[in-house]
Amino acid sequence: MPGITVVGSRDFILGFRLAGIRNTYVEENIEPRVAEMIAEKDIDILVLNDEDYKKLSNSLKKKARESVRPIVISVGKLEEDDLRERIKRVIGIDLYKK
Repeated sequence: MPGITVVGSRDFILGFRLAGIRNTYVEENIEPRVAEMIAEKDIDILVLNDEDYKKLSNSLKKKARESVRPIVISVGKLEEDDLRERIKRVIGIDLYKK
């Protein structure tokens, strides 16, 4: 069972592959792949580029935000508080709290 899966352009996934993540998918139109992965729930973390995430349909973004497994994380310029809230919702602990 995969842990972390990354979907996006070849340039986006390259860094993840170099870090040892092998579950990557090069997709120009990520919407169908993301919808499939959220529905299957066979991965733990799904990583997307922030710009790709913004292009998803509103209904798929809603599913991604509400998904507990996989937790969907967009990497880029999204506000850190959004990620903080999603992590807190999934594990029940605020990791950023001092």
